[in-house]
Amino acid sequence: MECLRASEVKRPISENDRNVRRIPMWKYIAKRLAMVLVVISGVTLVSFFAMYLAPGDPAELIALERYGQDLDASQIESVREAEGLDAPVYFQYFIWLDHLLHLDLGRSIITSDEVLEEILLKLPATIELTVAGLLISLLIALPIGILSALQKNTLLDNCCAFFSLIGISIPNFWLGILLIWLFSLTLHIFPSYGHGSLNHLALPALTLGISMSSVTARLTRASLMEVMEKEYILAARARGFDEYTILLRHALKNALLPVVTFAGMQLGYLLGGAVIVETIFSWPGIGKLLVDSIFARDFSMVQGCVLFIAVLFSLSSLAVDILYAVLDPRIRYDMYD
Repeated sequence: MECLRASEVKRPISENDRNVRRIPMWKYIAKRLAMVLVVISGVTLVSFFAMYLAPGDPAELIALERYGQDLDASQIESVREAEGLDAPVYFQYFIWLDHLLHLDLGRSIITSDEVLEEILLKLPATIELTVAGLLISLLIALPIGILSALQKNTLLDNCCAFFSLIGISIPNFWLGILLIWLFSLTLHIFPSYGHGSLNHLALPALTLGISMSSVTARLTRASLMEVMEKEYILAARARGFDEYTILLRHALKNALLPVVTFAGMQLGYLLGGAVIVETIFSWPGIGKLLVDSIFARDFSMVQGCVLFIAVLFSLSSLAVDILYAVLDPRIRYDMYD
């Protein structure tokens, strides 16, 4: 006998239901893409003017890198004119936007390398660390969340809650230092920095994964506990299914939907939020490139990194929304009349 599906459970039609109509998926995607463009436009404004308002004369900083400490005013002015820094700020912003539309993020002030090429060169290392961190996060969080939900209000549940609290409370930089002290300096198992092997990947991925697993575990617990009280789960029990079958066949599929959404959001966060971890472990990714560029006052590189991270985050959020709709047909993308 088949169990009732959540989509088959009828609910009363409210007044709000009569005032809404379902829109096609392509319209929803177009709407979300428009929102992504608005967000990216806002990021360009903030990143450009924030760097412009930073202390120091950009022309003088560029001249220092090119000509050394023995500068004169004519060299600074020549740099200002060559880089277009003598134009009004809003004009510089529109020129920068025009270059962005042609996928031209400019050149590094320090190295004169293409910003986009430099970012793409660092991207594989960031993706490698992000995917490893996300996998470790799920491998830790899902068993803990499921066990905690099935054994709620027991000693095991309290231990899982304590682990989650510890994971949430410890900042990434502190956890990274602790792992270096334990596994590198004391046990001599993993190297404390570098890139190129699984041993180098272990500690930074663990740092990211442990911190992220805490929230995912609590979310999995709450979602599974809610699903286990649904009518179709009660109907499955009444029909004689054992708890193992109910969990695997009916409960997990629905309980993991919000977890998938959160994991997708984590992916976007990790792509741009691994800045501290990459810096601690000298991981050659976009995060470390961003930090190094900030300390070197490499304005064009910082703007390029921030914009690239914002685009990655926005696109990953869009992908999660689409995936969520595919996994759960009950999702209703409605609009009010």
